[in-house]
Amino acid sequence: MNFTSEVIVATYNKPEYLRLCLKSIAEQSLRPTSICLADDGSDARIEPVIEAFRATYPDLPLRRSWHEDRGFRKSVALNRAIAGSECDYLVFLDDDVILHPKALRRHFSCAMRGRYLTGSLIRLDAELTQRLLQAQSYDWSEGHLAGWTPKGRSQWLKSMPFPPAVMALLDRLSPVSPNFQGACASVWREDVLRVNGFEGNMSYGGLDKEIGVRLRNAGIRGRHVRYTAPAYHLDHGRSYADQQVKQANRDYILTLRKSGETQARNGIAQLAEI
Repeated sequence: MNFTSEVIVATYNKPEYLRLCLKSIAEQSLRPTSICLADDGSDARIEPVIEAFRATYPDLPLRRSWHEDRGFRKSVALNRAIAGSECDYLVFLDDDVILHPKALRRHFSCAMRGRYLTGSLIRLDAELTQRLLQAQSYDWSEGHLAGWTPKGRSQWLKSMPFPPAVMALLDRLSPVSPNFQGACASVWREDVLRVNGFEGNMSYGGLDKEIGVRLRNAGIRGRHVRYTAPAYHLDHGRSYADQQVKQANRDYILTLRKSGETQARNGIAQLAEI
C-alpha cells in the first residue's frame, strides 16, 4: 500500500459501542496509518476508552477531534476531522460498527483515483447487541460474527460466505445504486476537499447520501464493496431522529441531483466561521 490512510470514526457518548468498534479496527489484517475520533461533543465517559486503547495498541496512533455539544452536528465533527487529517485516504465509520477483519484490506486494495467505495451494514438485533456490549468482546466463527444468524439471503451474502473472487463478482453485479454509506465508506481526502466536505447544515437523515451526490456531480463515482467488506451494525435507539427533518433532507438531495452542485454550503472551508 503506497499511501497513508486514516479511519475516521464518528462518535458521541457511546463508550461501550466505541470500544468494540476500535477493537475491530485494531484487529484488521491490514491496519490503517491512524485513527481519528470525530467526536460530536462526548463527555468524560469516552476518555477511559481512549486511554485504554492507546495503552493496548501503542503502535496504532489515535487522535481525537472534539467540539462542544450543541446538538446533532455530526457533519461538522466529520469536517473538523477531515481538515485535521494528514493522510491520503480516508475510511468513514460510525462508532456502532464492528468490522470484519478483512474489511479495511478490501477498501485499501480497491482504492482508485476518481472513485469512492461504499459498503453496506449487517444490522444486528437488540438481543445479540446487548450480549456483545455486556461481554465487551466478540469472536469470529466460520468467517462471520459468532452468535449471529442471518435474516434472509441479503444479510447472508453480505457476510462473505463464498470465496473472495465470487464475492467480488457480486460487488460488480449488484443492482443497488452505490450511495455513499457513511457508516462504512472510503474516499481520497483530496476528493472530499474538492467538494468541501460534508454539509454542516444537515441534521440526521441522509447526510452521507448528500455528500455522495456531490461527489458524483464532481465526477467522482461510487463503487460497491457491498459483499466484500462486512460491517456489523450494533442496534441502538435514535432519539435525535426527526421525520420532518429527514423528509426535508430527502427533498434537498433530489434538488441537488438535478442542480449538479458540488460544493457544501457549510463545509470545511467554513469551519473558521463556526
